[in-house]
Amino acid sequence: MSQASNPAPAPDELPAAAAIKGVTYKAEDDRNHQDGVVQYDSSPPIGGAHSPIPADCTGTVYPNPIANENAVHSLEHGAVWLTYRPGLPADQVAALTRLVQGQPYVLMSPYNGLSSPISAQSWGYQLRVDSAADPRLAQFINVLRNNPQTTPEYGASCSDPPFKQNPSTPGNPIDG
Repeated sequence: MSQASNPAPAPDELPAAAAIKGVTYKAEDDRNHQDGVVQYDSSPPIGGAHSPIPADCTGTVYPNPIANENAVHSLEHGAVWLTYRPGLPADQVAALTRLVQGQPYVLMSPYNGLSSPISAQSWGYQLRVDSAADPRLAQFINVLRNNPQTTPEYGASCSDPPFKQNPSTPGNPIDG
């Protein structure tokens, strides 16, 4: 993974993303649909094989953790997935909600076992921060959300009302 402190971005890395301090990048070439649980090499995942069903990412705020496999499919469509540790103070969750709610190609959920209080993911990219007030979160969203240079399935819909009404849970992805 390259980091923004490197002198130059990796060959496939978007320079505007590399310029955000703390962003990591890893090329993710596996875009296969796969039923069932997928083992990922990062947590939260930033790409890879995934469920054939995406999580709704129309500014959706999930109150409970969702399955990685559905969220990764949303990343493939251009979404940014904001995750936070369960137990994050309510004012922090409210600030994250303001970044997400009503915004196309963004979703948010709690995530067990995060190494930082908050983590933002898009296809191939990740940013870990300590506070919802960190301005890099908005930068990450603005640079990477539905970006035609980084989105494997640019133009694909992020709307999935049935998923939004009855979301998956970790270890139990909704498959096609």
